[in-house]
Amino acid sequence: MAEASPLPTENSARPARPKRGAAPVIGLTGGIGGGKSAVASLLAERGALVIDADAAGHEALNRPEVRERLVERFGSSILATDADGPPRVDRRALGGIVFSDPRALRDLEAVVHPVMVERFRREIAEARASTGVPLIVIDAAILLEAGWETLCDQVVYVDAPRPVRLERVARRGWSAADLQAREAAQWPCETKASRADYVLSNAAGLDELAIAVDRFIEWLSAREEIHHRSPSPEPSPS
Repeated sequence: MAEASPLPTENSARPARPKRGAAPVIGLTGGIGGGKSAVASLLAERGALVIDADAAGHEALNRPEVRERLVERFGSSILATDADGPPRVDRRALGGIVFSDPRALRDLEAVVHPVMVERFRREIAEARASTGVPLIVIDAAILLEAGWETLCDQVVYVDAPRPVRLERVARRGWSAADLQAREAAQWPCETKASRADYVLSNAAGLDELAIAVDRFIEWLSAREEIHHRSPSPEPSPS
């Protein structure tokens, strides 16, 4: 992947998306280790409601009806038993199956993703009903792969060079092979960046990232202002 741009940039190749509601919904994605969660945290500090797709996925796995369907598909080996509760889906065991088998991953997504989208829609509606939420963010590594960008007004890709991303995931105990295996289950970084409306660089430290986030908010505010000023299309003659 090419080196990340030193400044956040609008993707001028992308056509403008239609506005979907009062508070804009931002789909936040990026390469593994790119730092999108850090961007999400900075946006939350600036008043955004952040919907964490990972948390939504974990919640979905805890639903009894989801757990039953997954056991039917993958067997009881994906379950773990706690002393003080019912059997639960062991995400590590399940991940060991689906990240090495594309068909298994698709089967998992067919069960879990509709439940997640239901939660996304509910939280977006609740946030838009509140006057205190200026911005809604869906933080999702597979935002584009899953088709969740259809819920969003803008898509932001958080970019960082691969050596930087590898250094970050190494702090979690990942090897280069681990990163490659996880990346194989996602779209290439170049493809994700090309599908985004805005590319935000996270190649340096948190201070620089905070500046980049503020620049993005300025860009978004300008886009919102342009939208509000735009005249409604003339009705078609009957």
